[in-house]
Amino acid sequence: MPTSDLYNITSILTIVSNLKPKTILDIGCGFGKYGFLMREYLEVWQERLQPENWQTSIVGIDAFAGYHNPIWDFVYNSVHIGDAETILPNLSNFDVILIADVIEHFEKSNAVNLVNLCLQKADAVIVSTPKEFYPQGDSFGNAYEIHRCLFQAQDFPSDCYVITIPALSCNIFIGSRKPIDDRKIYPARFEDLIYLRQRHSWKNFGLAGAVMAKMLKFANSL
Repeated sequence: MPTSDLYNITSILTIVSNLKPKTILDIGCGFGKYGFLMREYLEVWQERLQPENWQTSIVGIDAFAGYHNPIWDFVYNSVHIGDAETILPNLSNFDVILIADVIEHFEKSNAVNLVNLCLQKADAVIVSTPKEFYPQGDSFGNAYEIHRCLFQAQDFPSDCYVITIPALSCNIFIGSRKPIDDRKIYPARFEDLIYLRQRHSWKNFGLAGAVMAKMLKFANSL
């Protein structure tokens, strides 16, 4: 399917937003959902509505040309059609590479190789994939949709730092050659709860409340 697990969206977007990337590669971009959402929360959320004001480069790769649609043309700087293992070595480096519900479509050896290539090209690699293997055939005439492997945390290189965030039916892995402070990326922190519950309430107290809300927002970003 050119789409992915609904229940991964909040976690993946929180991780990406907290990493604050300026360059992103979306491998297996499919319908373009994550490109659209990353553009929204990295740009529009920062009050940069018009494309000429966007500051984040978002590049896509998809093996199936039949998924090309207007979302690709609007939110991505470019989309490459073809095999990611072949295309990736010819691209520049990225702050973040996202492989969202895609890695299970590779043979295991190819999946491991792709992640290795990604770790050479990016500071952080985010992989979401089902917790258990289940069969899936082709979809929309796309043989790349067949499920071929179960990818797990131990399939990352032994010298790689990996954080695992369990979602409802998938695991989300954040891999990096350097340690990542999980307190800065985890999607459900107590500090976030305090801020999200209080920021609007404080604004009801006028100017002083608005100042306090801004202070809470700043404290939450530390």
